[in-house]
Amino acid sequence: MEQTKMRILSAAAKLFDIHGYQGTSVRKIAEEADVNVALISYHFQGKQGVLETLMASYFETLFRLLGEQEATLASAPVWQRLEQVVRLYVQFHCEHAAITRLIQRELSVESMLAREVMTLYMSRYKHGLASVLEYGIGTGEFQTCSVDRVVLGVTSHIVYPLLHPQMVRQVYELEPASEEFSDWLYTSVLDFLRVSLLPDSRSSTLFHE
Repeated sequence: MEQTKMRILSAAAKLFDIHGYQGTSVRKIAEEADVNVALISYHFQGKQGVLETLMASYFETLFRLLGEQEATLASAPVWQRLEQVVRLYVQFHCEHAAITRLIQRELSVESMLAREVMTLYMSRYKHGLASVLEYGIGTGEFQTCSVDRVVLGVTSHIVYPLLHPQMVRQVYELEPASEEFSDWLYTSVLDFLRVSLLPDSRSSTLFHE
């Protein structure tokens, strides 16, 4: 039964990424997963339930990984902690690019689901980065800055290329699913953070109070 649910979720993630949520029917999901269409209602109460399960699994997995990492790196230097948090965010988003795109598209539409996602998950998502930034500012290792703006900058750095894979191929000549792209994205985010946070870096005033 668990394998059936996973096949349905995997099929839905693929089809939502290609055709969008509205453009994907329950029947198409059932055909892609090679299951009886009634099983989607049985396991998920319909297409909306499939979408909500995909989102919940995505965020809860990310938060679990962040929690495990925080416990491991609690006594590490703050810049090392930030590097590892950024690496986790980049790798997770790249490995789950289809769901990342799906969530960002759904959040761009005013809906009850979007509001629920914002309420349940986005403050925790922000906290994973903000807590390390605030600690570094508090100890004086990072320059005083607007944490909200820096988090927004990091999130935009990571998410925007994943939303536009064709642009990545044509403009940056990288394959979005490749390890080379993940490394490039990670390095780009760290360069942005060095300029924004480290006192000895050449810094713009854009992100400072």
